[in-house]
Amino acid sequence: MNSVPHVNDDRRPAPALAAVQTYARIAGVLFLLSFIAGGFGEAYVPSKLIVSGDATATANNIHALGSLFRWGFAGYLIEATCDIALTLILYVLLRPVRKDLALLAAFFGLVGTAEFAAAEIFYLAPSLILGGAGYLKTFSPDQLNTLALLSLKLFGYGGTMFTVFYGAGWVLRGYLIFRSGYLPRFLGVLMTLGGLSLSR
Repeated sequence: MNSVPHVNDDRRPAPALAAVQTYARIAGVLFLLSFIAGGFGEAYVPSKLIVSGDATATANNIHALGSLFRWGFAGYLIEATCDIALTLILYVLLRPVRKDLALLAAFFGLVGTAEFAAAEIFYLAPSLILGGAGYLKTFSPDQLNTLALLSLKLFGYGGTMFTVFYGAGWVLRGYLIFRSGYLPRFLGVLMTLGGLSLSR
């Protein structure tokens, strides 16, 4: 047999087993890449750059670790690219279960990615603030350092907001996976729990 005899509420048959396996493998690779790149750009790099409450030390780290700073942004770009592709694949994979909820989960995922893209502007801002441009000479070095740290703090708040949308999307996907009949139910439970922890 090359198909699964599951039929969803809209009377649409589940995708062929071979297609499910292909989509699942691609989704797994994308999820792993997103997790690694996101962990690098959102956790590791900021931990090496930001010294909470010390604007001067943070600015010195950005100057000294400029390459790491840029690699952190590259990590975000990889994560965002994977998340967009993952949103499409999971929509196609889960659409036969309930198209409306699969679409809603996709919207949550895309809104979260767009919101985090806006937050990344604050991540990049310190490179301009501390870049030594002539129009910034009206600010003292201490003021520039403070603005750079403030920008990174705003980036952190933006990242926190992103998890609300991201988590809501994963809760819906977890529910759809659990109901699908052609994907492991335990995976749906894990995704739902993970999404709830992000949305808290």
